[in-house]
Amino acid sequence: LKATHLRAIQTELGDVFVEDLSRAMCLEFLERHAQNSAPATYNRWRAGIHRLMSYAIEVDWRQDNPVTGIKRKSEKGNRRDRVLEVDEERALQAACDEHSEALGLIFSLCMATGARVGEITSLLWKHIDLKRGTIRLGEGTTKNSEPRTLVVRGRALDRLKHYSKVQPLNKEKLVFSSSSGGIFDATKEFKKAAASIGETATLHVCRHTWATRLSRVPGMTMTQLRDAGGWKSLAMVARYSHEMTDDLASKLEQMLEAEARCTEAVGEKSDLEMQYKAMVDTWREQALYI
Repeated sequence: LKATHLRAIQTELGDVFVEDLSRAMCLEFLERHAQNSAPATYNRWRAGIHRLMSYAIEVDWRQDNPVTGIKRKSEKGNRRDRVLEVDEERALQAACDEHSEALGLIFSLCMATGARVGEITSLLWKHIDLKRGTIRLGEGTTKNSEPRTLVVRGRALDRLKHYSKVQPLNKEKLVFSSSSGGIFDATKEFKKAAASIGETATLHVCRHTWATRLSRVPGMTMTQLRDAGGWKSLAMVARYSHEMTDDLASKLEQMLEAEARCTEAVGEKSDLEMQYKAMVDTWREQALYI
């Protein structure tokens, strides 16, 4: 259950006895928080209340789950497939930097690591190792509850080091916090920054762009991509498989061409290796944070 969801439930439904919570109350709550959101967002809110009520049934606090009768919204066609072009990335980075230093760094980290927005905004200073250039996401801080380490390099690491020059002595403090000391609402602030340049992108586009670029790296496998992005199953990264297939087809064509040339000249193997390296270098030039 997401912390933001739990806080909202506690604030708005906390004074209602568990056995008195009705389907109408749950539906009204969902309409307030997610009626105009994407189907997936609505379903996550619904799942949060459903999970709490399931626990109430387990401990015999009530006999039924009031959320069961509330239908989930269809997520068909809800997939976000946009991949940022380099110029779009630069424009959004500039807009975020102008909005606030914190938002600029959050966007940079999302682009560099493919981390989910919530994983970045819930970071504590103790999770960051500037010397190694890593961020440790522990159990309970990731969507699938599996710990993983984010590797930060390039401009994103430079930004992080600059931002960390002023940090609290207490390493249990949030890296990004709101004026009230709570978690920084990056989603809302990014929406404002994007709108200032006529953009409609959401922060999640960073994760999709990162995964698409990573999938194009020669030699990248589905398993490696799944582990790097913190997905639970290979099915979750299947949407990027076509990028790898295209890369494989290109490699096979180059291999056949090289073999044909090798029959006529010596040293073609080294030439092929140079072509391979050139492709990797080209990809790195296209990605701002590699």
